[in-house]
Amino acid sequence: IKNRKLKAPFVIIAGGKGTRLKPFTDILPKPLIPLGKTTLIENILDNSIEKGVKNFYLILNYMHNTIQSYFSERSKKYNIHFVVEKKALNTAGGLRLLKKKIKTDFFLINCDTLINIDYKNLYDFHKKNSNDLTIVSCLKDNSIPYGVINLQKNGEFKTIQEKPKFNFLVNTGFYVLNPKILNLIKNNENLSMPELIRRVKSNNLKISIYPISKESWKDVGSWDEYNLIMKK
Repeated sequence: IKNRKLKAPFVIIAGGKGTRLKPFTDILPKPLIPLGKTTLIENILDNSIEKGVKNFYLILNYMHNTIQSYFSERSKKYNIHFVVEKKALNTAGGLRLLKKKIKTDFFLINCDTLINIDYKNLYDFHKKNSNDLTIVSCLKDNSIPYGVINLQKNGEFKTIQEKPKFNFLVNTGFYVLNPKILNLIKNNENLSMPELIRRVKSNNLKISIYPISKESWKDVGSWDEYNLIMKK
């Protein structure tokens, strides 16, 4: 999916310790985990460039010197601005550091999230609906591998449901944000993305969902998902 140039900045949250990918992340930061012929972070960058993105911000903390050194030795094909947290600020706290740097609506993605969609369509959807926050979401199927027992109010047996399946609309970790949201974050505040989303809602700002297919999203944040991708 190749699109014309997108002027919107592309922010990547890449400061976490990647605890789900230990012991690898004891040695190297999660963004530099090998994926195919390159690294996880370069997969995101290359995919985004192909979709028309030109301008990147990487929010760093854990092993930030290693990541910065890695890119200093690569070709200059990436237009990256490094933003380093003085202390770990969780998945959303570091966005406050962009307040004076970004004045337009921007993309935001976790560094373990691979998304293959038309970014221009997503951005147009965000703007046309006058959204303050657009959350890219995916319908996921979950099944319980047991017979689930339902009880009556008095505690007696009612029914048994064999291996039931449930559908959930889940957050992929990819967003488009209006820069006014940055005003909702305090300086040096440890803030998670779910907490920021609740804050956006409580301030009566507009949040919309942009649904994508489950084939369009890969979460590389755990060994199970990582190994699944590497087998393909």
